[in-house]
Amino acid sequence: MEVLRVVRAAHGPRRMRRRPGRGAALLAAALLSACAPGHGRPASVAPTPQGPVWPVETREDVDLWLHGYALLTRDAAQVPVFRRGYRDSVEALRRRANVLTALDANHQKLATLMAQNPEIANGQFLPLYFDSWDQMTAAVHAFLGAQGQSALADPPDRQHVALIASMFPTAQDREWLRLFTQALGDESQHFFHGYWTAQEERRRPFVVAADSLWQSLRPRFQQFLTSTHQVNGDLVLSLALAGEGRTLNATPQHNVMVVGLPDSRAEVDVPIYGFAHEAVQTITAQAIGENTTVAQQRSGEAGAYSATAAVRGGAMLIERAAPELLDGYMRFYLAQAGMAAPPGNAEPAFTAAFQLPSAILASIDRLVGAALGGS
Repeated sequence: MEVLRVVRAAHGPRRMRRRPGRGAALLAAALLSACAPGHGRPASVAPTPQGPVWPVETREDVDLWLHGYALLTRDAAQVPVFRRGYRDSVEALRRRANVLTALDANHQKLATLMAQNPEIANGQFLPLYFDSWDQMTAAVHAFLGAQGQSALADPPDRQHVALIASMFPTAQDREWLRLFTQALGDESQHFFHGYWTAQEERRRPFVVAADSLWQSLRPRFQQFLTSTHQVNGDLVLSLALAGEGRTLNATPQHNVMVVGLPDSRAEVDVPIYGFAHEAVQTITAQAIGENTTVAQQRSGEAGAYSATAAVRGGAMLIERAAPELLDGYMRFYLAQAGMAAPPGNAEPAFTAAFQLPSAILASIDRLVGAALGGS
């Protein structure tokens, strides 16, 4: 049964510490990013960041969107796409609260359409282009009203429509997006807003501690960020994520990186681990491209290295910039892979779990060192 009764939460998903007015700049920059200089090469001039540098924040709209995807996803990746156990723990809470929303009523249809077109997963990045839930859903409504054709949209909406069309190009995709957005509005009103608010209050001390740690360490990473055209951006902490993040690289000054949110004071290092994993991905993509054949790239064999390369590249970045976190990083990713780290040195287990061809590893190591100024 299709349930359409609620489009948005009563109070609307909110954010903490979000800088105003970023959405339009991110959208315009992202649409032009294909013309931007390539990533992974040292910059000749290091731009001076203006204002806060990579501030830490939480965003309910991003969490709500990823929450919906997490409840629809069956994850078999070595490092899960969503936080290990997230779906099961949230569904248990919803059962205890006797919650039934439009997301439940439409689960089968949404999951079936996603299975028919796995590219719908790319839509997980959509909220990173907007400043708020209301702004994003207004863009979605404009996109649906124009039937996915920017030429049919009102002029102020055409960039948004073009962006969303790149993620949801077919009529079936549009139907999925329409139903998903409506279902999430109901989910927010009847469950997620209260859940997120309670989690935000409980975890706020851990967010503050993670922010303090990150800002104390961030200068060590700044040369790498500048060299890889990631000078500044927002570091968003998400309930739904852990080992895998979501990153929008628009321009050097406009980036969004979504990583895991600590659940305890013992986990305040987790956002740093996620940051390193995300920050190296332009470099790891370059290393894979340089060390695989066209045939391997066409067959998907090269792409299969990407997830492992990000884990190994993140370790190389941590080892150079914050070596005191390296053992924790390796143990964290072993745990993400469902493996217990041995006592003592975790490196042998880590390298055995995340294996790559030696040529790719050597290229990643070389590129990380170059981006840090030859260290």
